Amino acid sequence: MSETQKLPHHTEFESKYKIDGDRIYDFKNIVESLEGYRFIYVQGPDYYFTKPDNSFLRYRNADNETRAEVTMKEKPANAKNNIIRKEVNWRVDKNSYENIEAGAIMQGYSFNFKISKICHIYNFKDATVVFYTVKDDSHKLNHFIEIEVDEDTIHKLTEKDAWAVIEKYEEILKPLGITYRSRLRKSLYEMYVKDIHGIKNA
Repeated sequence: MSETQKLPHHTEFESKYKIDGDRIYDFKNIVESLEGYRFIYVQGPDYYFTKPDNSFLRYRNADNETRAEVTMKEKPANAKNNIIRKEVNWRVDKNSYENIEAGAIMQGYSFNFKISKICHIYNFKDATVVFYTVKDDSHKLNHFIEIEVDEDTIHKLTEKDAWAVIEKYEEILKPLGITYRSRLRKSLYEMYVKDIHGIKNA
């Protein structure tokens, strides 16, 4: 991709960082000192369905939201991390879990795992910044910060522009230890997927 080429529609451009759970108030103090954000609190389960080729569907239906969606993501071949991916979302508000599961099975997917998330979401014009906690089947908790370039305007940016947005918020969150060195390479899917198809996750 050339330096002047715009990113395509359906590009997800985000970075993720592990964080101690007790830093949430430090996070909120930093982010809420900024101007121009909209705050949303969301909690609820994410269900993942997988195929033997390691592709997956995610069904999200938060407890306190009317919006439900199915998401597919595609990591570019030979990518070393999950920062830039193709992402497609479908609104499925009027469908039950049973309908989603039946449709996934008809497409060759099998239920793999469920995680529960509580998310403190701050929407800015150029990015969404989130502190969230994930609970898996064993009830173990992990905490993350995520910086995602605004998905509605990503197609107006070059890759260099998008990196500048990530780096801007990394600098803001630097007091929490958030730097380019602490970017995680694995997605939540890669962290929690179970080997039900006989294929070990990379």
